[in-house]
Amino acid sequence: MREILLVEDSDDDRELFKLAFLRSGVHAELTYAADAAGAIIRLNRMGAYQDRPLPDLIVLDLGLPGLRGSTLLDVIRHSLVSKRVAVVVLTGSESESDRIRCEELGIKAFVNKPKTFTALVNFIRTATRYFPTPAPLEARREGYRTPLPEDSPRRQG
Repeated sequence: MREILLVEDSDDDRELFKLAFLRSGVHAELTYAADAAGAIIRLNRMGAYQDRPLPDLIVLDLGLPGLRGSTLLDVIRHSLVSKRVAVVVLTGSESESDRIRCEELGIKAFVNKPKTFTALVNFIRTATRYFPTPAPLEARREGYRTPLPEDSPRRQG
């Protein structure tokens, strides 16, 4: 089954995304990381994730606490993950410099957080077009490591 990893620090936004995801009818598993460090742990298959393949799509909020979303994008871009996982930025930022920086880092789309529930449902349906062509499960389970930036908090898994 396909997997969407939502990297979002707001409990309310995660819950709203979950409800919109359920309404969207998209056939995929929705998983979460509350911050960039949690996403790095997930992408490096550390701890409870060691037997999990890479997600098919990352939906990323830029306004994360600690290690910012744009820094996470930079980490992803310089790892093997960028060759296998599409990233879509869903953010409250309307900054043109944020958009340009994210595009330079290879995102598939930069979308402002929708103002209505229906628009969020439609965003989720549209974002699935960025799912990669199905790869054999073994290719998604290949070993890789996303480097941890020196200033990021290290987590035990």
